[in-house]
Amino acid sequence: MKPSRLTLGMVLIAILFLGVGPQVTSAAPVDVDLTKGTWLVSGTDVSGIRWDSSTLTFESQTAQGDNFSLAGQFNWIGSNGSFGRENFTGTLFPNRELALSGFEIVQPAAGIVLANYFAILAESGKEIVNGSWNGSGIPSNDWSATLAPVPLPAGVWLFSAGLIGLAGMARRNCKMSAS
Repeated sequence: MKPSRLTLGMVLIAILFLGVGPQVTSAAPVDVDLTKGTWLVSGTDVSGIRWDSSTLTFESQTAQGDNFSLAGQFNWIGSNGSFGRENFTGTLFPNRELALSGFEIVQPAAGIVLANYFAILAESGKEIVNGSWNGSGIPSNDWSATLAPVPLPAGVWLFSAGLIGLAGMARRNCKMSAS
């Protein structure tokens, strides 16, 4: 007994819609621009120094296939008075993993060292989580960063105040002409 064309067609449709057959998965390229803003860093090293006043800035993000080549700087401020700027290069991979490598400490600086940094970019594109660093004997398994909110420019506040003033004047004029 030969299978009918209808039966073969139904089998093909089932294969297509149910996903039966070979599965090819690959990470989609990350669609986020890390250079838009300053990242607020939070972290602690194994000696107990907190780095919560530190910032991270990505100065460039260049596509290289599915990866992004990154360059930027950490501005470190430690709870013990350590401070300084560390320039880095790195890669953002399609699976959202970040690998950054410090290559230069910019003077003046005190109490900071070059390190390698690893973390995950959250789905929102506005958080870096699950971070660790290592370098010169000061490892950490605890750092993260969030994209700092962008404040409204003063011009927006002035424009809003002006609109409210115009609305008030228009209302007053309507009341005066009604009298």
